[in-house]
Amino acid sequence: MMIRVEVWGETIDLAVHQQSKSVWLARGEYKGKAYEGKGRSPSTAAASWHEQARYFSN
Repeated sequence: MMIRVEVWGETIDLAVHQQSKSVWLARGEYKGKAYEGKGRSPSTAAASWHEQARYFSN
């Protein structure tokens, strides 16, 4: 599954998949660095990824 997020005005496509019954992973690259977010749903995993990309890109 793909989820599209926006980081500082740039649109990024994330690959999201279910790791276990209650854990979802979102993976993608932003400015040449790979990030991974975890959550209980695809949207929370994407939100975790988004937070990391914004924090570490500043």
